[in-house]
Amino acid sequence: MKRIVIALLGVSLLAGGCGTTQPEHTGAIVGGAAIGSNVGGAIGGLVGDSRHGWRGSYRGSAIGSIIGTLAGAAIGGALTAPKSREAEGNPQGYPAERPVEEVYTEPYNNSSALSALYIRNLRFIDDSRDHILNGGENSKIIFEIMNEGSETAYNVIPSVTEISGTKQIHISPSILVEQILPGNGVKYTATVSVGKRVKNGTATFRIAVTDTRGQIYDRQEFTLETAR
Repeated sequence: MKRIVIALLGVSLLAGGCGTTQPEHTGAIVGGAAIGSNVGGAIGGLVGDSRHGWRGSYRGSAIGSIIGTLAGAAIGGALTAPKSREAEGNPQGYPAERPVEEVYTEPYNNSSALSALYIRNLRFIDDSRDHILNGGENSKIIFEIMNEGSETAYNVIPSVTEISGTKQIHISPSILVEQILPGNGVKYTATVSVGKRVKNGTATFRIAVTDTRGQIYDRQEFTLETAR
């Protein structure tokens, strides 16, 4: 019976946790097992004696000792188990706080900085060099955006759109220019492709300088013929 108790106590110690066991943690487990064994043996003996005499008392005491050992070891280990860092700093058990991720803030653009932008050197170049949008042809719209003001303009969007509703006209997406310093400029190129089913007529293009909200600060428009 002693061997059974010692073996079960060893299982309780191993189940207490992996890694290195702290001395006070081990002591609490052993102490809890001893107390549990004594109390369980006494109660088991009384229960067994009331049913089967001294033999029942002996068996009840043995069984009670085993159960008490396991229960006492488990309670002792739980009371001295090391707490995680979050639990130590959070005695109420609330979810641990984590730092809020940084949110990107767009640089401030006042109206004077964007109002100082203007378009210059607008050009249209098509494959045939006839300034006609022919079906299946590719072309380019090229222009510069200059900053003639004294402040840096941030988050500038060069915009090229077809505003007459002509079908089969495809324009490359706009890009974001992070900044244009005072007295400087950027060169922008948009590609225009024409579908083979384009109808004879005209297409009107708007060239503009906008901010991220779509506000227009300078623009130019021109019209070209379309031909299948």
